[in-house]
Amino acid sequence: MRLLVFFVACALFPVLLPAQKFIQLEKANRARTLKMYVGQDLTYRLKGETEWFTSTITDVQMDSQKVSLDLKPIPIGNIEAIRLQHPGILRSLGPSFMIFGASWAGFALVGAAFDDYKLTAGTAIVSGTGLASGYLLHRIFKHKKVKLSERRRLRAVEVPLE
Repeated sequence: MRLLVFFVACALFPVLLPAQKFIQLEKANRARTLKMYVGQDLTYRLKGETEWFTSTITDVQMDSQKVSLDLKPIPIGNIEAIRLQHPGILRSLGPSFMIFGASWAGFALVGAAFDDYKLTAGTAIVSGTGLASGYLLHRIFKHKKVKLSERRRLRAVEVPLE
């Protein structure tokens, strides 16, 4: 029923039809693009700046090639680099290894406190290795920087849904 009401309203008032607005990261000679939609957070650095900013994409204007980040319009050409999160298993293994190392140490301490379990160097090595490797994986694969150039560029796109 709701779907029928939506289609009738869009037929009577075509101005109500939404458009899909996003900015996309394109690489030269590649068909695959990375799309960032309105409502997503974007971490970016402006030209001539050293500081990274994180803002929410609130609007995209295709005709003027501007993106509104937290309601502040910025020309896409002024963005020097963006920061993306690493996808994949290596990024998610870091916290898992840290939990494993902490759990191993916690269970060993509980076993030593309430039972005849002896704390050995092997217990410390296993828990320390888990904690250290998890922390390193998390820090190394935290994010990746993409410098924008002629081969990598951002472009504002608006796809009308008619």
